[in-house]
Amino acid sequence: MAGVKKGALRDEMRARVARLSEEERRCASQSMEKILFDRVEWKQASVVGLYLSLTDEPQTRGLLKVAWAEGKKVCFPKIDLGVGLTWWEVSNCTLPETGTLWEPSPDLSTRRSLEQIELFIVPGRAFDSRGVRLGRGGGHYDRALSRRSRMSSVIGMFFAEQELEELPSEPHDIPLPAVITQLGWRKLS
Repeated sequence: MAGVKKGALRDEMRARVARLSEEERRCASQSMEKILFDRVEWKQASVVGLYLSLTDEPQTRGLLKVAWAEGKKVCFPKIDLGVGLTWWEVSNCTLPETGTLWEPSPDLSTRRSLEQIELFIVPGRAFDSRGVRLGRGGGHYDRALSRRSRMSSVIGMFFAEQELEELPSEPHDIPLPAVITQLGWRKLS
């Protein structure tokens, strides 16, 4: 039952984000970048866990460029069957066009432990004021975040249009402590 409801919510969120123009998504993403760059969590992190955004997600390529320019190590997730998310440090390299699902190549990157990542920037389909996050349905981020160092920070990155009053949650869901939208920074949970 919850799976059916979550599937409908994912569809609703895709439709909400699709109503934003490319320019609106670009401007919102740039606003989120500026907010994040002013946060102590960003300034203090030397190793960042980042995702390469798809077209319907807040764009992260600007974050990536700044992170590399500031000398931060950047790790991207890779889904390893039977293991879950593994994290791979990627140095300055050519990335695919926006909208392409991409994972780091183990041949061109270095595997890092979850405990080495000081700041996780987390995507999702929706969030609520309790920090409940609706992902893409695999539970990969929940499992990874449950094993992270408690000294690390976690920030969800969403368009404001992705906030819902209340999302269904399950015992294994890991709440987000904070989110950034184009409207600002919010502490949750």
